[in-house]
Amino acid sequence: MAKRTKSKPASPAPSASSSSNDLSQIREIVQLMAGNDVSYFYSERNGAKLELRRGSDLEAVKELLKSLPAASGAPMTYAAPAHMPAPMPVAPAPAAASASPAAAASAPEAMGPTINSPMVGTFYRSPAPGEKPIVNVGDIVDENSNVCIIEAMKVMNEIKADARGTIARVLVEDGKPVQYGQPLFELKA
Repeated sequence: MAKRTKSKPASPAPSASSSSNDLSQIREIVQLMAGNDVSYFYSERNGAKLELRRGSDLEAVKELLKSLPAASGAPMTYAAPAHMPAPMPVAPAPAAASASPAAAASAPEAMGPTINSPMVGTFYRSPAPGEKPIVNVGDIVDENSNVCIIEAMKVMNEIKADARGTIARVLVEDGKPVQYGQPLFELKA
């Protein structure tokens, strides 16, 4: 009869929870994303993949806007991205104040570079109701300057200027909805 010896059991195979991210690690990653204004995180480790997104998925919004049919005879309510030419105004500037919101959105023609909306949401010039606007006409901004807030899905997103210049004109009324790519501010270079 063979003699039995006690041997150390082989180390257990890593379980699914130890090879993938556990809940506390995911929470820590989410907190780091929120604290550093990161909207996308991807990790692949030991065969486990983790993909996290915060805020709106801009690519999905772009595709959705492309797939929406335009109503016949009605003006488009969102502006073209900055690389496309701006539509010609339908009415003179003084009449734009009394025009419908859709006509007012297409009426102002940008003269200089613009700061465009990076998402769909509601435009706010100030951080809270009754407070002074973040930027005013004549203020100098650069790529690190906050210029407004856009609320999307109950999240307040601080929008930074994507160009350097002086604010020449505010193109959107406070509290109004904006579309992806819509010009928000006109700049003087």
